[in-house]
Amino acid sequence: MRIISVTLLVLAVLMSAAAYWYKSAAAKQTAIVEQTMLVRDYSPWEGGEDAAVVLVEFFDPACGTCAQFYPLVKDLIKKYEGRLKVVLRYAPLHQNSDIVVALLEALREQSKFEQALEVLFENQNIWVKNHISQPELVASLLRAGGDIDINRALSVIDSEEVLRRVHQDIADAKALGVTMTPEFFANGHRLETFGYENLVQLIEEEMRRAEEL
Repeated sequence: MRIISVTLLVLAVLMSAAAYWYKSAAAKQTAIVEQTMLVRDYSPWEGGEDAAVVLVEFFDPACGTCAQFYPLVKDLIKKYEGRLKVVLRYAPLHQNSDIVVALLEALREQSKFEQALEVLFENQNIWVKNHISQPELVASLLRAGGDIDINRALSVIDSEEVLRRVHQDIADAKALGVTMTPEFFANGHRLETFGYENLVQLIEEEMRRAEEL
């Protein structure tokens, strides 16, 4: 009887260890999948290429809060001097914003993405009416800038590559449960309670965690 009991105990331990390993492996696999959804190889970014913290922001150019946070995030990139990398992803939740982000993506061919985004954020009152994006006003606004070739951008706005990137961002945002903008993830950890101070706290927590590894 004692031999049987010992055998059963060993089997129980082995089964427990196997279950633990399976859960750990599944958790790691989930983390890898989520990280893939957070950052794509085409995603625009700024900051330190090998930064300790990768901050992913899902944004909508028609979002007023996104416009308010844009200069704040820029300041954080400067503050952390190469320790922070910010990746931008599209989450066009306002009506017609999918067209606007496609135009922004098309402008990357001219290296005018950042310039155009700043113009749109600074002039939201011109092209966002009753929370609805007005793409035709966006085109007129950017054309007035002088050094942006809007006609060239419009010629590729519905290209396979531009649409693939925009649709992929939208799909990733949906899969990650992004329902409001801006939505932030620092090293895969979602900013649970929105706010600038909370964002800074999350970034610094991730920096400390990276230093401990």
